[in-house]
Amino acid sequence: MELVAQDIKPLRYRWVILTLCAACFLFTFITRFTWPPLIPVVVPSLGMKMSQAGAFMSAFYIGYIITQIPAGILADRFGVRIILAGSLILEGLSTTSLGFISTYETGVYLRIMSGLGAGAVYASCSRALMEWFPAYERGRAFGILLAAPSGGILVTNLIVPPLNDFIGWKGAFHTVGFLTIMAGILVFLFMRSQCEQSGNDKSLLTGFKVIFSNKYLIMTALAGFCLMWLELGMATWANMYIKRLGYTVSTAGSVMVSYGLGGVIAPLISGIVSDITRQRKWIIIISYVLVIPLTLLFGSQKDLSVLLLMGFLLGFSSYIANPQLTVMISQFAGKNWAATANGVSNFLFQIASLISPWLIGLVLDVTGNFSWVWLIMAAGPLMGVLFMLPVRQEKSAL
Repeated sequence: MELVAQDIKPLRYRWVILTLCAACFLFTFITRFTWPPLIPVVVPSLGMKMSQAGAFMSAFYIGYIITQIPAGILADRFGVRIILAGSLILEGLSTTSLGFISTYETGVYLRIMSGLGAGAVYASCSRALMEWFPAYERGRAFGILLAAPSGGILVTNLIVPPLNDFIGWKGAFHTVGFLTIMAGILVFLFMRSQCEQSGNDKSLLTGFKVIFSNKYLIMTALAGFCLMWLELGMATWANMYIKRLGYTVSTAGSVMVSYGLGGVIAPLISGIVSDITRQRKWIIIISYVLVIPLTLLFGSQKDLSVLLLMGFLLGFSSYIANPQLTVMISQFAGKNWAATANGVSNFLFQIASLISPWLIGLVLDVTGNFSWVWLIMAAGPLMGVLFMLPVRQEKSAL
């Protein structure tokens, strides 16, 4: 069957859809970031090495990348309800099961399973919002959706440590997993589609042709790769930098909370502004231009109060572009191919998330200091500006 595009009627139920999508995306970040706060208690309990603890995060992203493109294709062909519900339930079951592990190997398998579920969410949510929201409201809708990554960091650090204190690390995994399963059931009950089902003339090759024949879509996706280069580099290595300045782990965490807070607020404001101005391309470029000097300035600071301020400004500036990238990619592809396009583009984004932290770590091993780190990170948005300048936003389909 095929989903056929129709003119969008802004029904009230779109806000239910947005709530469900935001919850889905938020839970993908809660499940992935539940692990880091529990590392100090789980590692000694199971006799793990720190490299094995790090491998738990890598295992999640292995699964996460695998399902990006297939899930987008399936969502475009069969709708998002089953894909999203199944993804969350898989995430929830695997996260709950982490509370029963007694070996490292079992934990790795479960983290891959959790990543497989999470990898299907982004593309499906993008498709759902394209179905339900008219073009003039998509900026704020995607802005709310893309506040979830930073929101997941904040929520996890707020709820997981207290859960560990009250019911232990096993109880923390059980609780987060159970809540994720409940979210999946709610999605199954209340998610709807606005597109009618018709014949079966949509093929996989057609979808890839639509996507890869649109040079502006590809260039926008490459610009997203460049932004992810910076964001994942920052999220991985900023704590280590602050710790080397002589601050405690918790103080380094407070700087990153400030960074995350800026990252939550920025997409919300950016979405509203873009709906009013319709200048998504230039909002992206302005964001990239701002974040280049802010990255270099952050890396030159040693005073805590300045680091807190710079962390917030850096988080705010870098996350301004996130919803605009998704809206532009979705609109270049059109509603019928939005999920596939976002699956392909997010696959590209996540390659940056794999390469950037590893490359920066390699540079640190070779040089022993952070002098090159901030330049490497800032090179990402600089390249992103070059990709975005030739893009013609008016060529996007609604």
